[in-house]
Amino acid sequence: MTDRPAHDVPPVMGEEVNGPGRTYFDDVVIDNMLDALLELSAAVWTYHDRVNVLERVLEKRGISVSEEIERHLPEPAELEARAAERAALVQRVFGGFVRRPVAGLSFEQGK
Repeated sequence: MTDRPAHDVPPVMGEEVNGPGRTYFDDVVIDNMLDALLELSAAVWTYHDRVNVLERVLEKRGISVSEEIERHLPEPAELEARAAERAALVQRVFGGFVRRPVAGLSFEQGK
């Protein structure tokens, strides 16, 4: 096994808005899609895992989770908080799509 990457990455890359971001491939659009997929996958697993733990804890305390969820009616403050959390998730997952190479500029590592 070697420490070299699978493909050669040129030392000078196009500088992007808000920094270069992670580089996986030669195309920034593909890199952005991969960043979004990785972020979304991490978020889905985290939420899935936490919901499973919560359901087990509640069931041990004799609370029927499914029935309680179906009966729950959120207050306006809760709806507002949910909207803010949803907006933050969308920004984390899809925020990378705003990166674009800036024509004529270059980024040299170490400078």
